[in-house]
This record gives sequence, structure tokens and C-alpha cells, in this order.
Amino acid sequence: MVAPFHVRKSSTATGASARRASVHWICRRSAIGKPQGERYTSRVRWTAALLCVLAACGPEPTQTLDDAVRAYDAGRYAESLRVAKDVQARTQDLASRQQAAYLIGCASMELSRPGEARDAFALAARSQDPVVSGRALAKQGALAVEDGRWSEAASAFSAAASKLNGPDGDKARALAREAAAKVAEPKPGPARPAPAPPAPRPAEPDADDDPTPIPAPVSLPQGAPDAPWTVAAGVFSSETAARQRATNIAGEARRAGLPKPRVLAVPAQDRKVWVVEVGTFADKAKAEAARKKITAGDTAVVRSRAK
Repeated sequence: MVAPFHVRKSSTATGASARRASVHWICRRSAIGKPQGERYTSRVRWTAALLCVLAACGPEPTQTLDDAVRAYDAGRYAESLRVAKDVQARTQDLASRQQAAYLIGCASMELSRPGEARDAFALAARSQDPVVSGRALAKQGALAVEDGRWSEAASAFSAAASKLNGPDGDKARALAREAAAKVAEPKPGPARPAPAPPAPRPAEPDADDDPTPIPAPVSLPQGAPDAPWTVAAGVFSSETAARQRATNIAGEARRAGLPKPRVLAVPAQDRKVWVVEVGTFADKAKAEAARKKITAGDTAVVRSRAK
């Protein structure tokens, strides 16, 4: 380790000596025929000018994601957003772009730019890093809560909980339960105008029309032992919510070369639920490979319940 240090030091000293010799040579040429005092003043001016030129030609330091994180922690959200966008634009590595997208989303939320934050978190949520993906999903849940989209928030928090460990995972599970409880709250009927005569009370909405995701595990009948394998993408207490889930993942399934998701009505305990399934596979390993291509929400490989 000593030898390389001395080599570098010697090289640096030689370069510096060469620059000083060059500066003195310029100063001597410019001072020909001048009195001693003027020659000294001219030499100082030339030296200062040359040092300014050398400083201006130096490379501008490149900022990194660490700089964006420090700016965010210091409350400089606009700076954090700018640096993260610059890093994302410079790199071709998908993992780095997804990490930058998470920072872009966080800074955009602080700057009251929900649309930009939503797009950034959508990219970060597809990361293969469970921490980046899980935290991005949790942020998507927070955005849904701000908009009052409780069903979407419950789904996002549940997906985040499946990827995060420790306190982060516990917090995501608690938020998923709170959002699911909000969805399950009865909706008030339309207010009756005071002067109008009494009118029949509006019928309560059918339970099948309430898009309430099941907050607790439900015992479902297993598929037949000889049934093909499939990717289960969610269990819902309403057909409306199940079809919305199927619509949400249809694009991702299509890009992965998988068939269109289907919705099946399945009896469970004392009620009927709806299950979203994607594809059928003779081999469980192939079904598991297909499951990994669907990153939105919770998925599992099970025997198909299709008749």
C-alpha cells in the first residue's frame, strides 16, 4: 500500500512543478523590459488568472441518490426531487431507476403533486427489492386514503404488508385493517327534504353491491386434487370488487403473456365470495413462475376452483 501512495504523490508533485514552471515561464515572457516591481505585479496577475482558468475547467461533481436522501431529510423537497429525477435520467439500471422513483414520489407528495407521486410509486412498486416495493405500495395506500378510496387503500396496504418485515410490516397490516373497516361502514342514505311528505325509505344496498374486500381470512373449499393449478389474485365479498380487481391486473397479465383474469363465485362458510384467478397450469412450477409476473397485490398458487 505504501508504494502506490508514493507513486501518486510523486506524479502529483511532478504535475504541479510543471504547472508552476509553465506559470513562471509565462510571467518571465510577459515581464521582459519592465522594472522589477512591475515584473512582480505582472507575475502575480498572470498566476491568479491561470488559477482561475484551471478552477473553471474542473469537472462538476455528479449528485447521487444519497444527495437526494439528504436533501429530503433536511426538508429541501424541491432539491430532493430535482436530484432524484436527474439520477433517474442518467442511469439505465432498472433497480436504480425504481429507487429514484420512490424518492421522486416521496418528494412529490411533500410538494402536493399527487399525480406525479402516483406515477412514481407505480414504477417503484414493481421493484424486485421487497423493501422498495413494499414502501412504494404503502405510499400508494396513503394516497388512496387521502382521496377516500378505501378499498384501493386496503388492497395496497395488504400488498405492502406481504413484502415488509418487522414494524413496517405490522404498520401496513394495521392500516389495511383500518381501511377495510372504513369500506365496511354502512353508507348513510340520502337525506329527506324537510318540507316534502314522508317518502318510502330507500332500500338498503344489496350486500353483493358492497365492494368490501374480506379483511380476515375466509375458509374456502379447496379445488379438486386433479384440478389444474392457477394464480389466485384475491378473494372478495362482492362481485363488483372482484371484477374491479380483475380489471386492475388485466394489463399486467396481458404484458406477461397470461390469459385474461376471470372471476368465480365460490361458497364460503355461510356466504358467497368471489375469487379472481389468472390462467390454468398443469405444472405448479409454471404457475409459480406466472405468479411472480403479477406484482400488484397479494397472489398465491392454488388448485383452480373453476368447474
